[in-house]
Amino acid sequence: MVAEHGVGGGNGRGESPRSILQSDSGLDLASDFWMHRHFRAMAALYNSLLNEANLLPGDHVLDLGCGSGTHFDWIAALVGDDGQITGVDSDPDNLAQARERIADKPYRDRVMLQEGSLTEPLPFADGTFDFVWCAGSLQYVPTPVETIREMMRVVRPGGRVAVQDVEMTSMLLGPMPDELLIALKGSLPRGYTSGDEHHDYVDWLIGHKLRSYFVAAGLREIRGVLRTRVYTPPFTEDERGFLDVAVPYLSTGSPGIQDLSYRQVLELQRLVDENSPDYLLDQPDFIFVEGRSLAVGIR
Repeated sequence: MVAEHGVGGGNGRGESPRSILQSDSGLDLASDFWMHRHFRAMAALYNSLLNEANLLPGDHVLDLGCGSGTHFDWIAALVGDDGQITGVDSDPDNLAQARERIADKPYRDRVMLQEGSLTEPLPFADGTFDFVWCAGSLQYVPTPVETIREMMRVVRPGGRVAVQDVEMTSMLLGPMPDELLIALKGSLPRGYTSGDEHHDYVDWLIGHKLRSYFVAAGLREIRGVLRTRVYTPPFTEDERGFLDVAVPYLSTGSPGIQDLSYRQVLELQRLVDENSPDYLLDQPDFIFVEGRSLAVGIR
């Protein structure tokens, strides 16, 4: 596996980028360490997408795949004192982090946390919620339309479903030769990742398909938003901390990278070796662009 080759990650923890990014559930890009660095770097974009979802005061919201509760403060502010939040996640460690996160919050008594999976029926009666919010989790589900239909089931008639997720067709990473960038983008995971012990399914190109999935599931009045986040120097501390882990992972450890040629692998390893004079993060013309999409529909 390419991921086993040594790369400079700049994480200061003596760990590979891949091990840092994994949660206890084994999913890459799901650890609390990763989520908080990435979340802080992306906070303005994430908040803008949540605001596009049009949560209303008094809404009872299901935050499906809530992770460690990174969106709870924003959701609580939007739904107000009469609103409620139910957070569901498959990782017990994430839920423990979420409990710590809200322990001293004024809205803590209006939050319920429960373990559950996006790939199984939700443990709620039909029409329980006014709104279902799912951020950064549907990319791991091989049957997204079925999962969206389950979201619809637990939302009342006239209730809303909103999914925010990754869209990497807009990815840029440089400076690097065009042909290498195109090859890297072509290797991004977008389905089953056979032969990879840390994955079963992940789709980094799910964002532009969300509206199609909503149509297939039977939602109505569907709308979508696509936004990009551009990183160029000088970096904030959060941006640099995120990029020092994310760029080596993306270039040497992500699922699908093993499909590149040996020459391409070596070139990418050189570009993300922090001891190399060509280390991407140290270049004055460095650029990284990632995309996020939002789809909203009414049951």
